[in-house]
Amino acid sequence: MPQPNPFLPRIAQNLIAIIVLALIIAYTYAYFFGAPYSGFAMHPSTGEVYEIFLEDSSASLQIGDQITNIGGVPWKEHQSDPTDVFFKNIQPAEVIEITLLREGKQLTVPWTFPGFNRQQFQDRFLNIWWLAYIFWAFGSLIQTSIRPADVRWRLLSIASYLTGFWIILGVLSGYQVWGSSLLLHAITWLLLPVYLRLHWVFPKNLKDLPAWVWVTLYLIGFALAIAELTSSIPRSLFAFGFFLTLMGSIVLLVIHTVRQPDQRREVARLGIIIAIAIVPSIFLGVFGVANRIPQVGPLALVTLPVIPGAYFYTVYRQQLGGLETRSNRAVSTYIFMTLLGTILLTLIFPAALSLIEQPGALIIASVSAILFMAYIAIAFFPTFQSFVDRRLLGINLPYQHLTETYSSQIAASVSVENLLRLLEEDVFPSLLVRQFAFLEFSNDACRLILRKEVAAEQIPDPQEIPALINQSGRLRPPAEGSPHPWIRLTLSLKVGEEILGLWLFGRRDPDDHYPVADLTVFQSLADQTAIAISNLQQTERLRSLSQLNIERREQDRMNLALELHDSVLNQLAVLRTNVDETNLSPRFHDAYEEVVQRLREIASALRPPMLNYGLKLALEELTQDLMERSDNHTRVTFAVWGEEERYPPNIELHLFRIVQEACENALRHAQANTIIVSAQLDSRTITLAIEDNGQGFEMGEPLQLDDLLIHKHFGLAGIMERANLIGASAQIRSNLNTGTRIEIAWNAPEGD
Repeated sequence: MPQPNPFLPRIAQNLIAIIVLALIIAYTYAYFFGAPYSGFAMHPSTGEVYEIFLEDSSASLQIGDQITNIGGVPWKEHQSDPTDVFFKNIQPAEVIEITLLREGKQLTVPWTFPGFNRQQFQDRFLNIWWLAYIFWAFGSLIQTSIRPADVRWRLLSIASYLTGFWIILGVLSGYQVWGSSLLLHAITWLLLPVYLRLHWVFPKNLKDLPAWVWVTLYLIGFALAIAELTSSIPRSLFAFGFFLTLMGSIVLLVIHTVRQPDQRREVARLGIIIAIAIVPSIFLGVFGVANRIPQVGPLALVTLPVIPGAYFYTVYRQQLGGLETRSNRAVSTYIFMTLLGTILLTLIFPAALSLIEQPGALIIASVSAILFMAYIAIAFFPTFQSFVDRRLLGINLPYQHLTETYSSQIAASVSVENLLRLLEEDVFPSLLVRQFAFLEFSNDACRLILRKEVAAEQIPDPQEIPALINQSGRLRPPAEGSPHPWIRLTLSLKVGEEILGLWLFGRRDPDDHYPVADLTVFQSLADQTAIAISNLQQTERLRSLSQLNIERREQDRMNLALELHDSVLNQLAVLRTNVDETNLSPRFHDAYEEVVQRLREIASALRPPMLNYGLKLALEELTQDLMERSDNHTRVTFAVWGEEERYPPNIELHLFRIVQEACENALRHAQANTIIVSAQLDSRTITLAIEDNGQGFEMGEPLQLDDLLIHKHFGLAGIMERANLIGASAQIRSNLNTGTRIEIAWNAPEGD
């Protein structure tokens, strides 16, 4: 089967670009040299004069005059005929009669047609005609740079070309030269289907629609465009088409945000950049309403190219290769300078107007403003750049210091789960990696612990792991027929000779490119991760041993309590029945009762018998015993809400021990005189709080188990261990000389 020749489509693309450029150039020429230089400017919709370019014209025309007739042509007739051109074929210095309304009175004044003049030419030059070339340039870049050449590619290029042509027609349409007004209205209707379909598929297709839907929409656009060219519909209707194009695009972007969560960052980036681009123009419009546009005011329009640039960047950023970081920096720098320039234009220009008659003061103020803006740029640009990286570009950690930042953050990770969350949410996105998998090796087993955009069937089988380990640190070029073509890079996580895991990286922005210079960063992060996982695994093993020790100690206590109660106390009772009461002294009876009582207390401490009747009764007895032990010097109160629910025995035992340990700490170490124990007992949840007014301690940040051990808070560490053992959460709050509060929350596991 013959292959399609790519040369012919390329010729067609270049031909389209050349034709559009030729049209833009032609109408630019018409704008500067075809449209008459009348010496004044008026609103094309109302005929009101808003600027006069000739200094000696005050005797005839004035700003605010509303023109009703020029050279015998009524204003309404001019508006109804889109091909009529005022001052057509009029020679310089020729006098034209103009009829106008001034302060409600109709006047006819003579106007000497000046022809070409420098002031009006400068006014035209400081307009947005050049923006047409920017859109054309972006359309050409899209055609030549973005791949694959899919529907987004076609729509972006067509939209850029049409918008560029629409802009140059817009600046010329007020003069109605070369049919510019007719063409402007027609192009507006052509933009409608193009922009609606573009925002339907951009950044990602919302839903596949039947082809006839789009064909119908295009036919409607073409029909309305032809109707505009033949004046078959009201001329004002095109404004409704522009409104539909604008609002339809906005609504579709909002729908993308709602229905495609994975595209929210792209849409937000696009919206924010466009909003920033139009801010200076809005301020320029405000100044225009006040008739105080500065000479440098039109420079605010230089931000408008950001609009096509935002679309281009959103698509093209995936193909920037090693230029991605520099491109991101260029984006943030451009946005920052735009905002800074807007502030400069807004704040400094009114002040400059007030000092215009004082050159010395104006120079001092200008130099001060420049120095102030330089200070603002130096002081705040790094923060602004970090904000743009995080919010617009999805880079949560600075790439230049990624290894150092990651090293400091993994030190605060208290579990493998926290470490995985850090990798998934911060590290890999900052490396622009969009597709990855993390395999962990433990006890000769391979376990998938993290993945993104990788299906289960794409994960390598255990027998394939050795081959991937042998390829660690080397790029895998995409090859058809390979068992896992999505894998572009593998990295082993090693500590010494032991391999703890394997990173598998696939798609990466931009263009799945992994520069050799980046491999050192990737390997450094892998080495840090391996050490962190090794430490966390060792900590987890020690913690498991500690928890097993707690369980074993509780079991030993229970066994000893049963032995004392069922064996020793029973044997003492038997011994008592076998002695001759007549030969015993009274001191024997007292000693015997004291031993029995003490053994009962020991057995009760080892295994509180009231736990057999529920946690509520056990806690009530505990608080009463504490009051008695302190000779009522310490007030211990117990408040409980909820029913007398029963829970698994180990849950009740560990919660009882937690309350017991907290109260013992308050009595022995905190020297508290008030202890409040409160409990909320529900069928599937338990909430406990133990609060005292003792000495307390300075804790700063919320303490973890390791911190408690380092600061020798062994009792509190035991509380944390028991809470972890039963899957409860524990929070400890304390301040020096204000007491301590411990909160425990337990929820029954789902399905129990």
